[in-house]
Amino acid sequence: MKTEFLNSINKSISNKTFVKLTLSRPKNKTDLKNVYCKLSLIKQKLHLTFIFRHLTKDITKNFLIDEGIIQLEQLLGDVFFEGHLFTTEKDITIQFFRNKTPIIKDKKASFSKQLPLGHDKEKKRLISTTNNNYLKDLSVLTESGEVRKDKTDKFRQINKFVELIAPFFEKFDKTKSIKIIDMGSGKGYLTFALYDYLVNNRKLNISLRGIEQRENLVSFCNKIAEKSKFDNLKFEAGQIKSIQLQGIDVLIALHACDTATDDAIFRGINAEASIIIVAPCCQKQLRNQIKPTNALKSILKYGILKERQSELLTDGLRAMILEAYGYKTNVFEFIQTEHTPKNIMIVGIKKKISVADKEKILDQIKQIKNLYDIEYHYLEKLFKNN
Repeated sequence: MKTEFLNSINKSISNKTFVKLTLSRPKNKTDLKNVYCKLSLIKQKLHLTFIFRHLTKDITKNFLIDEGIIQLEQLLGDVFFEGHLFTTEKDITIQFFRNKTPIIKDKKASFSKQLPLGHDKEKKRLISTTNNNYLKDLSVLTESGEVRKDKTDKFRQINKFVELIAPFFEKFDKTKSIKIIDMGSGKGYLTFALYDYLVNNRKLNISLRGIEQRENLVSFCNKIAEKSKFDNLKFEAGQIKSIQLQGIDVLIALHACDTATDDAIFRGINAEASIIIVAPCCQKQLRNQIKPTNALKSILKYGILKERQSELLTDGLRAMILEAYGYKTNVFEFIQTEHTPKNIMIVGIKKKISVADKEKILDQIKQIKNLYDIEYHYLEKLFKNN
């Protein structure tokens, strides 16, 4: 019976009567509730698109037709007890039962026309693959302008970064120069993309400095910037603790390890930057300090939970300290990268704060430290030692 049902799917695709397919009645209790299948034309080839519908998310996967049929064969009867094939000729249902022969039922077609073929048109991205030669020089694109297979995640990360922080630049006047500094710019993927977007898309007047310790990367990036005619994008060798920040408007520090993120935030606050953007990683400074004597002790005796709690506390306190020193703070997910599995981004926007509000936040920080028996947060200590 299963073979007959799969043959009906194949036949409906071949004779262009296939409309859609659903799998339901999961065999076991999991968060996967059903699967929806449709036809999609991807790179001029017909695919079966599977949408796996879980309780809290949908996961989409595309398969060539033969591969898709194999997937259905594995799912039908073993994962789902019911399949519904909709064609323009008739609807076909297969039902599986424990220890019984499955049955197939036909009925009048619910649809008289096929659904439009899904087409994976390139998602509208803020950073495109067209006329962006710097992406070729950074080995993100091939010479023909296609995203390299091993750089798909990097290209997605570049676009996600620009998409996330683009709204924070809406406050800037296009007639005024905006000074941006990117601490720890590395190979410059995100630095180039940000400059490209702000100058060529938003038409802002910016000067952007990428700071990197490794001289070879500084030289490499400057050559690409010159070749791309990004006249106000410069890279220089330096360190977070000592680089000149006078007059900056925006400070960015992505994946600065452990307390280097705190150094960047501290310097950005002291420089009175309008925007501070950080994506922390390797939050270790608080871990050994966390030794609560209260009920939390029972939970934090597990190493993995203590590590994760340390990460949350480190970044949570960073956000609160930013607020105490006059920044409206946002904390949200950033895309994963090959640099770190951590994907939190903290953005602080400069605002006025009263002395009373500052003291209130600092008192809340003190209470949190007492709860976890924490002696100090490195960023807090930087201000005390200043």
